[in-house]
Order: sequence, then C-alpha cells, then structure tokens
Amino acid sequence: MKIGIDIRAAAEAKTGKGGYVLHVLKEILAMDRKNEYVLYTNRVTADLAAFNNSTIKVISAHPFLWHFAVIKDFLRRNGELFFAPTSLIIPAFLPRKIISIITIHDLVAFLHPRLHEPKAMVLEHLFLRLALRKSSAAIVPSENTKKDLMRLFSYPEEKITVTPLAPASNTEYSASPKLDLPKDFILTVAGLEPRKNVAALVDAALELNKNLVIVGGKGWKSGALQKKISVNKKYITHITHCRPEDLTAFYKSAKIFVFPSIYEGFGLPPLEAMAAGCPVICSNAGSLKEVCGDGAILIDPTNPQELKNAIEKLWNDEKLQDSLRKKGFIQAQKFSWKSTAEKTLQVFNML
Repeated sequence: MKIGIDIRAAAEAKTGKGGYVLHVLKEILAMDRKNEYVLYTNRVTADLAAFNNSTIKVISAHPFLWHFAVIKDFLRRNGELFFAPTSLIIPAFLPRKIISIITIHDLVAFLHPRLHEPKAMVLEHLFLRLALRKSSAAIVPSENTKKDLMRLFSYPEEKITVTPLAPASNTEYSASPKLDLPKDFILTVAGLEPRKNVAALVDAALELNKNLVIVGGKGWKSGALQKKISVNKKYITHITHCRPEDLTAFYKSAKIFVFPSIYEGFGLPPLEAMAAGCPVICSNAGSLKEVCGDGAILIDPTNPQELKNAIEKLWNDEKLQDSLRKKGFIQAQKFSWKSTAEKTLQVFNML
C-alpha cells in the first residue's frame, strides 16, 4: 500500500506535535517492511531520511496552496492512504477514493475557545467537521479526547483509535547542559498561553517565595504575564528555547514539577517529568488524570489555594517526594513510542 504522510511538523520542532510526528514515524518506518511511504514536507527533514521504504518529497508553495500541491502529487503517484498527523486541510479536500486518517490531538478550540489561539481556532472550526466526514478513521492520544470527539461530533466509536504519547528514552535525552539555575526550584514546561495557566503558578511561587523555572515559549496573549516575570527575575527564570535533548537535565535538576494546565488532549510534560524521576503536581483537567494515574498529586487548576497548598506540602515532605518519584516512574513506563507506532500501523493495515 502506498501511504502519504504530512511530516512538516517534524522539521519544525522536536517537541509537541512535531515530536509526536517524528517519534511515531521513526518507529513505523523501522518496523514496517510491507508498505511504501511518501513523506511530504516543505523543508528537508534529515531525521526521517535514512529509511529505504520511504521517499521524502519537498514541496515549496504558499502555506495554504501547499496542501493542494500535495494532493495533486499524491494522486499522480496513485496513492491509496493519506495520514494527516497534525493538519486537517488535506483530509478535508482529498477525493473520497483516498483513504484518510487524521490525528486529533485535542478539542480545545471547541471546549475552551477563549483559551485557544484565534488563528488556530478559526482553522479548526473551518476544517475539522469536513475532515471528520471525509476520514476513514481518527487517531486520538487519550480516552478523554475520544469521549470528547464522540460527544461533540457524534463520531463513530469504532472509527477511533487511542494511541497515547510517550516520554523520550533516557538515552535519547542524555545531555547534561550547564544550567545556571537555583539550587532548589519548581519547574514547569509550558508556553505562556492562557490555557497552560502558568500565571496561577507564578502567583503561587511568588506567594511562597519559591524559585520557579519556566521552560517554554512566550505564547499568545501573554503580555501581562511576561511583564510580571520580568519584574520578578529574582525568583522566576523563563527559558524560551531549550533543545529537546536537554529537557531531562531540567527535570532531574528540579525539586518538584508543576503542571496546572486548564485543558490537555494528552499532556506530555508531566509524563516526561515522572520518567525522569521528578515529583509531580498536575492539573486534574482533561486527559491529565488518565496520563498521570497515581503518579502525581492532582489539583483543581481553577483553585489557586489548592495549587499553593499542594506545592507547600510536596516541597516540605521528602517522604512524599520519594513516594511520587517511585509511583511516577512506574506510571511513565506504561507508555512507549513503539507501542504508539504499533497501534498507528494497525490502523493503516486495517484500512
């Protein structure tokens, strides 16, 4: 079977959706010797170039017109199945004779529209319903997102496959950069966008006089938060750019990890922290209860006092820290990119 895949995200970032595309495809291409792959991108993606069962097709075009150039090329190649792991536009416009599979990472645009970046929200509202009508199957990262998809769009349960994400292996993230960080600090890995609720964590850290390290981009609608961080540089360090291979060093250096997000379709950072042996406090919203299990202290992200109490308790209780390290590590071992890839490949071959 000839399978086309939009791999642009893998060239843009090695975390988030880009990390998902890269990790899943490396595993699939390594294990699948039956299917032929055409990997579409708008720039060279060296990480996926070493596999002899795939062809990387670089297409240069206007961002929107790029999708139609891909469709044209895939039809010319007599492609049979197209997998869209991050974008909805190609599956929305593919001819119905082509089998299409989409990954829906979250439904924040429909559940919490005020917390979503406006441009992305418009695109999802324009194309998600059409892509769902055209798609042969949908892949989601959690049971919670599966339930949301069925409830909001009446999408058939039998067409949905849950493929959880996974933390990177310790050998993959083995770098130990020289970090100019406080001796004891709270860590969070999140952009400053409203949905991540970093503002509540900043307030809690300042009230408790604890050092906070934020690893993540500036995000949208974050001007006031950026100003507060800048004014409180004594306690707050904001690192906007971090190589994925250095992330484990941050997790291992932190005293505790806190992730107070208001909604996640999966929520990889707390899982990465648990895999690295860092005690975790995490929001109980969206899929995060499912991801963390009993490996973290779960809090209501809309309750500032509950967040503050959890930080104070975990910070001062070494026995609780040790307990969460053990439970968190066990929980993290339940997830692997190989398993994610195997489930994804099963969907390809089933169709």
